[in-house]
Order: sequence, then structure tokens, then C-alpha cells
Amino acid sequence: MTAGRGAKPPAGYRPDIDGLRAVAVALVVVFHAFPESIPGGFVGVDVFFVISGFLISGILISGLEERRFNLRDFYSRRIRRIFPALAIVLAACYLAGWYLLFADDYQRLAVHIRSGVLFMSNFTLWQEAGYFDAAAETKPLQHLWSLGVEEQFYLVWPLLLWLAWQAGVRPLRLIVVVLSASLLWNLISIRSDLVGTFYSPLTRFWQLLVGATLACVPYEPGVRAAWERLRPAEPHVRRRLASATSATGVVLIAVAAVFLSNQTHYPGRWALLPTAGALLVVAGGPDAWLNRRWLAQPAAVWLGLISYPLYLWHWPLLSFSRVAYGATPPATVRGALVVASVALAWFTFALVERPIRFGSARRVAVAGLCTVMVAILALAEYTNRTGGLFERAINVTDAAHFQQYYDRLRRQGTAEAYRQECDFMDWPTGKLRPAIDASCTQAGSAGTWLLWGDSHAQALSSGLRAVAPQGVQVAQVATSLCRPDVAEYESVPDGRCRRANAFAVASIRALRPGVVVLAQSGAYTAVDWEALARQIIALGASRVVVVGPAPQWAPSLPEVVAKQYWGRDFHRVSHGLAASVLESDRQLKTRLANSTSLTYVSLIDGLCTADGCQATVGDSKDLLTLDYGHLTPKGSVFVAETILRPPLLGGRGAP
Repeated sequence: MTAGRGAKPPAGYRPDIDGLRAVAVALVVVFHAFPESIPGGFVGVDVFFVISGFLISGILISGLEERRFNLRDFYSRRIRRIFPALAIVLAACYLAGWYLLFADDYQRLAVHIRSGVLFMSNFTLWQEAGYFDAAAETKPLQHLWSLGVEEQFYLVWPLLLWLAWQAGVRPLRLIVVVLSASLLWNLISIRSDLVGTFYSPLTRFWQLLVGATLACVPYEPGVRAAWERLRPAEPHVRRRLASATSATGVVLIAVAAVFLSNQTHYPGRWALLPTAGALLVVAGGPDAWLNRRWLAQPAAVWLGLISYPLYLWHWPLLSFSRVAYGATPPATVRGALVVASVALAWFTFALVERPIRFGSARRVAVAGLCTVMVAILALAEYTNRTGGLFERAINVTDAAHFQQYYDRLRRQGTAEAYRQECDFMDWPTGKLRPAIDASCTQAGSAGTWLLWGDSHAQALSSGLRAVAPQGVQVAQVATSLCRPDVAEYESVPDGRCRRANAFAVASIRALRPGVVVLAQSGAYTAVDWEALARQIIALGASRVVVVGPAPQWAPSLPEVVAKQYWGRDFHRVSHGLAASVLESDRQLKTRLANSTSLTYVSLIDGLCTADGCQATVGDSKDLLTLDYGHLTPKGSVFVAETILRPPLLGGRGAP
């Protein structure tokens, strides 16, 4: 239950809540700029959700209670609050992309601008989180997913509250029902669909409703009376209880920020930590010691006031800097960009947002803002339909042609090499395919190898077929976004992973392959490979070979070469090399060195040295990977011939 003054409706201004906003935005900004310093800083978004649910639902519920509920006024206020800074940032990203992005990337930016205008970024990112998706760091509007979730909530929540009110249903009862359903769906779906659970509004609404619960409690007579009976009579005891409540909330947020990371299955149950923490801080009220002495300090309040434009500005600056550098910029540059984002946020707030929100011409402002957003939408759609405005000067350089070649190869040139017909995802539409081609699981006259995994397994296909002995057939069940697993799981809403893996299990039983080759895109260290190998052997396979990750470059190897190595030797590239992949490989080699159930093959050992990793196919100019880490067809054959052949033919590891 709440403590101190936290049970009061948010009718009066609370500077400590702006201070909590400052904490939330600081967590997110520092996490994006220096992820190693606060590995769980992304939980700042969860704190924002709770604050928003508390403040906005308080306005809605008080309007219902006082008979002044007006949907038109509510949405007019939302437009004046959200549109000004968003329009400026979207326009700035479009302008920056004109000079910095090649056609394919500019077209993708246009799609994201369109989604930002329509508050659909979470759905766009959800849809894109699949086959050959670009790295998140190169998407300047990636962060708008949370704004999409929030605005989707406010499209349905006011109307739902009003309908329930008309039907005689108290807000608290409605909140408890919807919150419980959303939280339960979050806890269930995280087990099978990590991407969908992260982006879906249905698995995030409960966090806004946690704040809404606190906002409506003061209007529930029974709850309020029960609290008054339990509430200590002595003012100093009440203040101590409020302080303890707030301090507990701060601890929960801090624990989440320090101990969670991007490897955590999130949101899921872990989202309870920052969500409950934010609830307790707000519930502590303005008299809580931390709220009064720290969160209500002028500096914290100032940062909280500009938190929305700061959230909008910081990520595009960091993202475009990564594009310009072709890799993560130095820490000094990232620090300077954080300072610049704070300055831009202040100017946006003071010169644009505040005058429009609180100025005298508010009715005209709403119409003008809507017109501006429609114009941005039209410009983005035109850019998308014209393929990213290829006539721009940036697209006619040799480096641009080089990168565009690999962009086209990524999108259009891998169907045969990767065996598109063996993917339960239909490549043109991205939807579930009911069955794969019968040729994918044919047996060979001299034996069968079976390739199983996701798109990174598909990338090995042409190489395996090149080194397979005469009469040995390479069967393949490799489906985009689906790691190999005997147990049922799902990472995509359409159910393709369950179908693909069940089919792979049945194929192993039927084919009894001499070798099953496993590969996946990431999270290698989270899999119990030995247990999986034992299960595969029990199904009828003779041997299991786990192929470790190939080197990965951020944002992509073609972009790193085009922007950092153009005009000089790029056979071995260290710039942008993902250290996390090297560390995963090191851990796997240690863990699986003495395994009796599988053979682990390290591609890193065969391709990398202390001065970087091989980026080309032998001594040629052909790149090894076509994006951040998927092998090109030529790269696949090269890797198979130089690294995979011995273990596939019976050896214990890479040469």
C-alpha cells in the first residue's frame, strides 16, 4: 500500500516525479552511450512507463470523477506534448540521413520515420527483427518503440475507462483486470517469443497500469478507508514509512540497472524490479527523504523537465555517429554527443515545446502540428517508394557501389546458396510457410549430413555442399530466427520455430544422419550444447558438430570497409569487430573442449588473430560476410574448405 502523500491524486505538481524522470532518462542515455557502465540501464524505459501511467491516468480518472472528462481535450494536450519535439527530431534525422546514408539505409530510415509519425515503431522493429536485420545501432529511430507503446496505450485506455465508467465499473476494478491479463501474457510469452514480448503493447501495458493503480487508489473509498486505518497516526512515523518506501524503490531500480543486461530475457519477470521500484518511489510521496532531498533538487527537476526531448535526441546522435565512424565512436566522442543531446533537448524544450504547450494559440497549434506531421509522413513515404532517393551524391562513389553490391546480395542474392526453399519462413512475405521443399530432407546414397539452425546455419549451406563427399546428401532444416532445440520453444509469433524444430527432429529419426551440424546467430553460451547433442544422438544421428560463431562487425563488414578501409588493405579488419563474439567463442572452447557427445568447431580460431579477423575470401577482394556476420556464398565455401572439412569428415576439431 502507499505511504506518505503518495495516495493523493496527481492534481498538484510534484517536483520529485520530474526528478525520477531525470533518473530514468539518465539510465537510458548512459546505457546507450556507455553500455558497459550500466548494463541494465534500459530499465529507465520501464520507469517512464510507470510515471506516465500514474500521471496521465490520474488526469483521466479525476476527469471522470469530477464530470469533466473530454476526449478531444485529452488528445489535444497529447498532440501539443508529443508532436513538437518529435517532428523536429524526425526532420533532423531525415536531413542527416540525406548526407550520411546510402540508398538502402536511407530507405529504411524513411520507413522508420513513417512508423514514428504513426506511433508504430514497435511493430516495425518487431517485424524487422528477423532475417538479415540491420544492427540496432544503425537505426537512428530504434528508440521510438517505447513511444509507440505509450501512445498505443493512450489510444485505447481513455475510451476503455469511459466505457467502463458508463457501465458502472470502477476504474480500479478495470485496472486490476487489464493489468493482470497483460502481466500474465508477459510472463507466459517471454518463454517462447523474446522479440514479440519486448515490443508488443499487450506485454507492456501492465507497466503503465501499475502507475494507474496508484493514481486511482485515492478515489476508491473502501481502499482509502482501509489505508487510513492502517496508517500510523504519528507524523514522524508516517514520514519514516514514506522514506523507507521510496528508498526501497530506489534500491530495486538500482539493482535492475546494475545486474540486468541485454542478455537477460526481458521484460518477463525481471521487469517487475524496475516497475515495482518506480511504483514505490512515486508512492513514497514528496515528503520521503530521498524524494525531498534528492529528486526534488533543481538540477534533477531541470533534467526531468527536458527528459522527453533528451530521450528523442540522444539516440539519433549516437546512431549517426556510429554510421559516420563505421563502428562505435571513441568514448570522448560519445561523451560529447551526450552533452550535445542535453543542449539540443534544452533548446527544444525552451524554444519549441513549452511555447506550443502553454502558449495562447493552442487550438491553432494542434492543427499546425498535425499538418507538419502529415508532411513528414508524405516525405518519408515518397523516399521509401523511390528506393531511398538513389540520385543523391553519396550514392555515386565507388565505396557506395561496393556497399550497395553487398546490400543487394543480402536482399536478393542468397536464395540459392542459403536454400530458401528449406526455410519455414517465406522470404518475400516474412510469413510462415506451411512446409519446406521435399528436396531439403532427401537421403544420400552414401549417407546424409543434416544442417539445423537459423539464418547463420543457412549461411553454411553452400560450403557444406561443396565439401560433402560424393554420394553424401546435405539435408537442411534451417529457419530464420529459430535456433535448434529438441524442446518446444518459440521466438516468432507465427509458430515457425516449433514447426521447424519438430520437423528437424522427425527428419533426424527418419534419416539417421551421419553428422548433424548445428549453428545459430547468437546466445551460444546460454545453450546446453552437450545435452542437446545427446538428445540428437538418441534420435539416431551418429555425430554432432557445433559450429561456433563467425566474426561479427558492427554495424556491418561492408560498411566498415567502405568507411574505414577504403583505398587500403582490408584483408584483416579489426575496426568494429564485436568483442562479445570472441568472448563467447572462448567460453565455448573451454566448456566443450573435452566433450564426448559433440565436436565444437571454432571459426574464430581459424579466422582471427590478435590484430583482427580475416575479412576477405583468401587473398581476393570478396568479403567474407555480407552484413554483420552472415557468410557470403563464397565466404561459406572458403570457411568449409579451410576450417570445417576435417571435423565433418571425422576429425575432432578445426585444423
